[in-house]
Amino acid sequence: MIRRLFVFYLLTAFLSPVSVPAQSAADDSTSYQSAYTHTLAVYYRQLGDQSPIYNGRLYPGYGFSFREGIPYFLSGEFRQESVVYDGMKFDNVPLLYDDLSGVIISRDQGYWIQLINERVSSFTISGHRFIRVLADSLNNGLSATGYYEVLYQGHSTVFKKTIKRIKEELSPAEGILRSIDQSDRYYIRMGKAYFPVKSKRELLNIFSDHRKQVQQFMRKKKLRYRKARAETLIQVTAWYDQLTK
Repeated sequence: MIRRLFVFYLLTAFLSPVSVPAQSAADDSTSYQSAYTHTLAVYYRQLGDQSPIYNGRLYPGYGFSFREGIPYFLSGEFRQESVVYDGMKFDNVPLLYDDLSGVIISRDQGYWIQLINERVSSFTISGHRFIRVLADSLNNGLSATGYYEVLYQGHSTVFKKTIKRIKEELSPAEGILRSIDQSDRYYIRMGKAYFPVKSKRELLNIFSDHRKQVQQFMRKKKLRYRKARAETLIQVTAWYDQLTK
């Protein structure tokens, strides 16, 4: 009851008209949105366990163990992270990313709750930032709709998509043995287009307008795509952005 009264007071105070100096429509709109976002943030903090991020379903987990690999990003331990859910950023939320199933998990009162993917636009895990991207007719260069890690973001953006699959082997003594097979895919977004990068040739094709300069830059920095794909893509893309800005 106290929480509801507090929320009512906040919303009433926020929506009540007040006398302010004359300002432009754009400034007024920006100020209104900022105040509205702040009020909702306070509102959700007061709701606590009733916060909308806990409206997902119980996370089923896995009814078996893995001989090799884990289904989670980095570790199976919850970390206090941030997530943007329904357009609102929540900080210090216990999060776990199951990148085998492609779902975000939080924890509330001992229960593991699977967040609704369509409502999560981005989140961070140990400094790694992920955003949800739709693979549709406009983004047909992507492998699938899901969470992509942002490795670099400037005028262009470098994404990494980790693909995990379960491998099964039959052991006469131990039955079915399961392990996780992992592969990584990389993409570069330029404007509204996504380009998959599987080789040095494809990388050079993306930056074909400055192909020779890119090759010279890679030789100078001793960048080897096959040995260090992520680092090569980050450095080349950042350099290209500086070259073409």
